[in-house]
Amino acid sequence: MLIYVLQSLAQILAGGTSLTSTEQIDFGHLGNRREESTVPTLNLYVYDIRESKQLQHSGRQVERRVGRSLQNASVNWSPNWFDVSLLLTAWDRTALGEHYLISEALSLLLRHRSIQEQFLLPELRHYGNLSMSIALEPPIEVGSLWSALNVPLRPALYLTVTVPFEAQQTPVPLVWERIVSLSNLLDKQGDTAVITKKVAIAGLVKNETTNLVIPEVQVTVAGTEKSTVSNEEGLFFFDNLSTGNYILTLDCPGYLSQNVNILVEGEGYTFKEILLRPE
Repeated sequence: MLIYVLQSLAQILAGGTSLTSTEQIDFGHLGNRREESTVPTLNLYVYDIRESKQLQHSGRQVERRVGRSLQNASVNWSPNWFDVSLLLTAWDRTALGEHYLISEALSLLLRHRSIQEQFLLPELRHYGNLSMSIALEPPIEVGSLWSALNVPLRPALYLTVTVPFEAQQTPVPLVWERIVSLSNLLDKQGDTAVITKKVAIAGLVKNETTNLVIPEVQVTVAGTEKSTVSNEEGLFFFDNLSTGNYILTLDCPGYLSQNVNILVEGEGYTFKEILLRPE
């Protein structure tokens, strides 16, 4: 849900300030900001997430279907609500330009007070308006926050948006315990047996911008002959790996190549969600 919150806020800010597009809003760490940027920008950075004290988990609903064969119950949990704390800063070539931009953002957000459902992305709708507080004391002491960011103190707005989070059903339940079945020929008569091997690495590849899964991504384990392609659900698997560190190389037309570090240790099985950036 975080990406949808950020995108919703970005659309509100781009539409109500002197910014011309959401491309002028950055979500990265403040310390990684490129100083060569010549256009005014806002930086919207998530620095804290904690369960909301105002809105609590309200229970679960169980749906059980009984037929001729035994079926598992379907458990639907109502969403947990979390307070997502964000730091909003402005960057421009001059201090006056930065002050003007952050004043615009403050005036705009104060008019909203909450994020109305009509301004939310479709994935965040059906929960009503989302509560938002502005310029209140942040949950983390200000000096400690900026010290942890390793960035000099600068004018900023401290936002807190209360957001619903629901457990997402993945196409591979409990992937770290998944069993991959391999058929081996035992004899010339064509008899087969199934050998089970636990997955050492499993992953899900998504588009960084849209959060949609990406099929047919070439995934290679560096230093080995192991290579695979993500399936139509964006999933890939590697088994029979010894413990240690590995580097996965991901290549897909239309996306920037990416190297990802993976640690396989003991009896644990690693699941990794990887975001690829479009070119």
